[in-house]
Order: sequence, then structure tokens, then C-alpha cells
Amino acid sequence: MRRIRFLIMAFWALSALLLPSCAVAATRALLIACSEFSSQPDLGAASSGNLHLIGSALIGADPRLEVLSFEDGTIGTREALSSAVNDALGESDEDDLSILYLCTHGVLSSSDDGQVYLLLGDGKSETPLSAQELFSIVSSIQGEKLVILDACYSGALIGRGLPAPSILLPGEIPAPRKPREPVILPADPSIHVLTSADGTESSWYFDSDHLTTGAISYFASAFATGLGLYGSAEADANGDGSVSLAEMQRYLNVAVPSSSSQLLSAHADGVFLPTTCGAMLSRPLTGFTYSSSLLLTDDPTLEFSFTAAQDTAVQYRLIDYDSGRWNWEEAQTFLDEGDDGSGLLTPGRKTRSLTLPQIAPQDSGYLMLQVFSVTDGSLVLCSERLIAVQPAQSDEALAVSCRGSLVPGLGELPIVVEADIPVELTVSVLNEAGATVRRLASGLLTRPASGVSHLYWDGRDDSGNPVLSGRYTVSVEALIGGARRKASCEVMIGA
Repeated sequence: MRRIRFLIMAFWALSALLLPSCAVAATRALLIACSEFSSQPDLGAASSGNLHLIGSALIGADPRLEVLSFEDGTIGTREALSSAVNDALGESDEDDLSILYLCTHGVLSSSDDGQVYLLLGDGKSETPLSAQELFSIVSSIQGEKLVILDACYSGALIGRGLPAPSILLPGEIPAPRKPREPVILPADPSIHVLTSADGTESSWYFDSDHLTTGAISYFASAFATGLGLYGSAEADANGDGSVSLAEMQRYLNVAVPSSSSQLLSAHADGVFLPTTCGAMLSRPLTGFTYSSSLLLTDDPTLEFSFTAAQDTAVQYRLIDYDSGRWNWEEAQTFLDEGDDGSGLLTPGRKTRSLTLPQIAPQDSGYLMLQVFSVTDGSLVLCSERLIAVQPAQSDEALAVSCRGSLVPGLGELPIVVEADIPVELTVSVLNEAGATVRRLASGLLTRPASGVSHLYWDGRDDSGNPVLSGRYTVSVEALIGGARRKASCEVMIGA
């Protein structure tokens, strides 16, 4: 068990000589891993590996960190969590950003109330933590707060997903249940929550003998990569040198195929994450860029590029999503031919095309692409991507529905978009004059979940302010079969 706190001031003075020049702003971070439990399997080195990756990305980041604290296996009670949060983040000011990362088990209540708890554990004490208790602890911190939850079923803590009754172990699939109303969320736009999974999903881990930590979560790996841990910040979609919380969410949507990251934020476009100034860690393949992940059956080719930092072989793995699960057991693996047919890539920038075989004109579905370097017999996971296939010709229609009314700040409006084939969704909220007050999604690739996509609106505009009472329209658009399809529904806002 380790409790480490860095005051980054001295480190930054040294790193300023070693790393590219970065703007300075106040940011604090507390990274917590719970690994030993009495009622659940121990997470072992996996949770420590996540702290290692994310901490490495943050320690050389812009905005500059004033405090970076690690609590590795030391938090087993609510009191211990509250004390750690106050110690690490308590001196934040109104203009600061405080980051709390928590890696642990997420478990469903044994009663039929649909409640999900985070499980605190230090090997001696074990305590369930509800969303309300966590938000209460965090709300005392001044400034913007980003809570990152890396746990199974974590989306349910912010009303995302429909968990089933009874406790589930990681890897188990919940049985279907009737939809329930979302939890009542704190009316605090300064709290932003990013989760590794929705309310019915496990958070998956990658094991590798090559890693000193033994295992890491796919979510933590992608999050750190998106910040620029290995060089370029892959989540920086517009190339402006910064990563907003909205950009990170869009990146995780395709960079973590195995689970569906969820976001609760009143103004995600205005919250900017610390991005690494120069590579802090190395791996053989970095700097991945991909073409659109939505492929058509008449041209099912994915273009992508990356940089090889050393001589290495490359293995690709394709996993099919079938019958409601990722078919890990029958994954297809194949090797890159290499630069000269020898199977080895030499250092430099590489461009590749992956064409999916045997695609029938009316086929559609989802695949996961994983890219590994093969060095000294060890596989190192370097990138993942969600790939979707849409028929080139289709007359499928979109449908959208909204349940109930909404009082801004006292809950969320659940929005359900139905599309029987993979699409990229643009979802907007319009006022009675037809003006856009909130863009909920732009080019959002649907997930492999029975043709249904869940979105949520908290009644705020793009600036994070509650909208006026009145009638609003939720508008959905997507390109299907070469044609722009639209759907809409109306909702009343106000008491």
C-alpha cells in the first residue's frame, strides 16, 4: 500500500528545461486505486498500473499540476476518502481544475433498487460508496471538478444505463430489466463526471507480461494516450494543441471499443484537460490517426497511420461483436507484412489500409481492431478502435423519443435514439425559434447495443446555463445509405 503526494513546483522547474514550453494554469490531481477486498476479487497490480499510466501523463502536463497525489490501496472508508480529497484538492481556487480518478469495483445493490455503489477497500476496511456520497465530498472543493470513475457499471452512478438487480461480478452480463428513472443529480455545473462504462457494462483489462504493472484497464490506457502520454495527444481532434473534456469523450467513444465511456458535464467544451508536453513514456508504436470508423459495405476499408519508434513486428487483432457480446474467443489475428516483406517495420511513419473481407451488401455490425507491437516475443497493446459497418444502400429510418418533462438542475431528460444499423449521430436541442441551444452530439458513432443509443440533457445550454421554460425540440440527424435522415421529438422545460 502506498500513499504518495508530489508538490510539483520543484519538478516543474526542472522539467521546464527538458520539455517544450507550456502555458501555466493551476491544476491538482488525486489518483486513487482500491485493490484489496473481502467481498470481491482483488484487483491486484491492475489498479496500480492505471495510476502509473495516468500519473505519468499528468506529471509533465499543461496546465501545470501544483499537486499530484497517489493513494494506492489506502482508501477503505468514506472518512479516508474525504480526508484524501481535502488534503490533495482542498486548496483549489475558483479558477482551478481539480481531478479525482478512482479505480475500484463497481457493484450493484443486492436489493432491487437499481443502485450501483463504488467499493472502497484497503485490505482491512471495505465500504460501499454511493454517487450522492461521492458528489457530496467533491462539492466542497472550489473551482471545476472532474471525477473519473474507472469501475464496472460506473455509468449508473450518473444515471447512465439500466442495471439489473443483485450483485454482479466483473465480466458477468446483467439480465434485461425495465427502464427506470435516472438518479437525481446534484445541481452543480462545476462537477463533471467521466466513467469507463455504462450502467450495464464491465470495465475490461489488458494483461501483458511485458508491463511491469501486469495489467491495465483499456479505459486508463486510452485516457492517458489521449492526453499525450506517448507523444501526440490523440484526443486533440481539432489540432489546436489542447484537449477539451468533450474531445476526450468523443475520442474514448471509438478508442475504447470494449465498454462505453459516459460523461456528465454542463459545459464539456469549456473544460480543458492537462495535456502532456512531450512523451513521458515510450512504446514501439505511437501517434495513431484513423479515417472514419464508420465503413460502408461497398468500400469496407479503414485507413490509419502510426509511427514506429524501433524495429518491431506488428500484430492486428479483429474481434467481432456478436449476440450481445465481444467474441474474444474467436478473434482473428494476422501479422503486418513489414516494410520489405520480412515482417519487421523499421522506424518511421507508416500508413496502412485494412479492408474487411466477405462483406455482403446488406451486412452491418461492429468490430474491434487492436494493434500490438511484437518485441522479443511480448505483445504490447498500442491502439484500439471501434469499427462499424453500414450498408451502402439502406432505407432504414431514425427514431427519437424523450420521456417526460424536465426542470433544469433537478435531473436529466433521457433521450433514446433508435437506428437498426450503425450510424454517426448529430443530436441538437432547438428552442421554439429553431435556434440551437445545446449540441449533445456531433458525429457520434453509435455503440453495439441493440440499435438503441441513450443520450441525456440536463436542461442547460452550451454555456452551462439553465434554459428558459418553454417547448424545445430534440433533433437527430444521420447519413444513411447516402441520404441525410432526420427525426425529432418535443419536450417541455420548466416546473
